[in-house]
Amino acid sequence: MLIGVSNSFAQQGDVHLHNGNKDYAAKDYKSAADEYQKALSDKSAALQGKFNLGDAYYRQGQYDQAMDEYKQALSMTRDQALMAHAYHNIGNSLLQQRKFEESIKAYENALYNNCKDDDTRYNLAFAQTMLKHQQDQQKQKQQKKKPDPKDQQKQKDQDNKDKENKDKQNKDQQQQQDKISKQDAQRMLDALNNDEKNLQDKLQKKKAVGQKQIEKNW
Repeated sequence: MLIGVSNSFAQQGDVHLHNGNKDYAAKDYKSAADEYQKALSDKSAALQGKFNLGDAYYRQGQYDQAMDEYKQALSMTRDQALMAHAYHNIGNSLLQQRKFEESIKAYENALYNNCKDDDTRYNLAFAQTMLKHQQDQQKQKQQKKKPDPKDQQKQKDQDNKDKENKDKQNKDQQQQQDKISKQDAQRMLDALNNDEKNLQDKLQKKKAVGQKQIEKNW
């Protein structure tokens, strides 16, 4: 998956390409990109400059910019080996962004131009594996959002059963409450009756007292 600088295109005496390659080897990719950018003004170094500038952007994690340079390099050559190299690097840039389907197409184009490239074949297999893994994860998420109809029916049956049990419990509780209420009402009625009886007894006694005649001495 590593990308190498295209030294095979180096033009003797091209100072900017030479300096860019030195910076690239020292992992100073920003300075390398600046040198490669300057090299583009020289038509004889433009093609190599495009490839190497793409590599420098790639190393900085600027994958979209890297792809732009590789695509421009593609438009500048009909050499199959160079086209395979460009497509391979485009595939790598897409792979880093987890754009697996697009990276697979890029690797296939690279192999179309160079079927003997084992690195591209390996990257293609890796991208295909990652795509399958990504699709499996998406299916799992969809299954969680949309439960299986059988599971839905089981859940529905369980909900109905829970509802029936709850209704039965509520009914039993209500019956118990009704029973308690009737008992309380009877006790209250009995108490009222007793109070009434006691009151009547008291009134009867008071009436009797009131009716008692005190004998007067004439």
